[in-house]
Amino acid sequence: MKRKYYFLLIIASLFLLHFQIIHAEIKLTYSLDKIYPERNFSFTDSFGGTVNQVNPDREFSLNNGEIALYIPEFHVRGIYVTGWAAGSERMNDLIELVENTILNSMVIDIKDQDGYISYYSSVPLAQEIGANKRKISNPKALLERLQSKGIYTIARISVFKDDVLARKRPDLALRIYDSENNDIIKDPCWLDPSKKEVWEYNIMLAREAVALGFDEIQFDYVRYPALGNSPLIALTPELRPKSSYINDFVEYSIEALADLNVPVSVDVFGLTTTVKGDMGIGQNFKELSEIVNIISPMVYPSHYSQGVYGIPEPDREPYQVVYRSLRDALEKVNNREDFIIRPWLQDFSLKSRYTKEDIQAQIKAVENLGLKEWLLWNPGSRYTEEAVKSHHFR
Repeated sequence: MKRKYYFLLIIASLFLLHFQIIHAEIKLTYSLDKIYPERNFSFTDSFGGTVNQVNPDREFSLNNGEIALYIPEFHVRGIYVTGWAAGSERMNDLIELVENTILNSMVIDIKDQDGYISYYSSVPLAQEIGANKRKISNPKALLERLQSKGIYTIARISVFKDDVLARKRPDLALRIYDSENNDIIKDPCWLDPSKKEVWEYNIMLAREAVALGFDEIQFDYVRYPALGNSPLIALTPELRPKSSYINDFVEYSIEALADLNVPVSVDVFGLTTTVKGDMGIGQNFKELSEIVNIISPMVYPSHYSQGVYGIPEPDREPYQVVYRSLRDALEKVNNREDFIIRPWLQDFSLKSRYTKEDIQAQIKAVENLGLKEWLLWNPGSRYTEEAVKSHHFR
């Protein structure tokens, strides 16, 4: 009887060990609604390969003969990581943070808002304008390490906010009308969203990122500058809404990247979930939701002005701000099941000091609306670990 017990115990242990190994190799992808024609982009990268397709080893498949295993549904819960942090010793601490909490993903800068690439890119235009920075010495090795630990990786690309390209190529810079001086100037920091060459540049960077091993592409600064009530006005080449140019870029990008079979997501201002129109920056939440399947509204409570949603001090009401913002987002997309709202949440202090309770209040607002994905933002990639410890969650 004892021998039989020990035999069954050994079998059970082997099965659990086998399952853990399989789970560690899981690479999950989202399915897109549309299938687009293949587009061929090919060039040699700086790490010994040709950047024209996804590594087939990254495609998840499970072939166990007659055995069918249940694979839990995957939901992104991640943090933002700067290029400098990703290439430094501090990345060890960030990996440990993800491993020891409910986190499972990292959004890593590929092109930052100044226009610098986090590694030596082989994209010709990046080399031509001097955009390469060796923040990450060996991105392939880093991504292989993250993959081995089951960490989902998202490549963040700042699109139209790009100081390097705008200054090196003023022909691609955004034209600004100065109404006070009745003059048209070229913006030294922003690119013209109507320029196809700008589109292609960012698409090539996205393709290179996927070839290096990233699981997803995230486009940030997909907008015009927020000029508000200033005398400056961002010009467009035709009398069309700014949102039409932004929508055209997003749709074009999804088509251009479709053959890679990786998700594409877009970051937007938090207030786009509530207001009508495009806020003068070209971001219309409803219109974008009909083009891309994943949108990340930046619903940082500190960024909302006093009185929004009837809240005197939004910064001190993180639950209410996030809940109201995302409830409006759900209404705009009619609670579509094939659409993912993955908000950026605040883990930094601006108007007041944010604690673990403030961070958890935001996460609770997300989950109370039935949303299952979220990202934490800290500009220096320094996070409140206690806020995301597993024992705080079910």
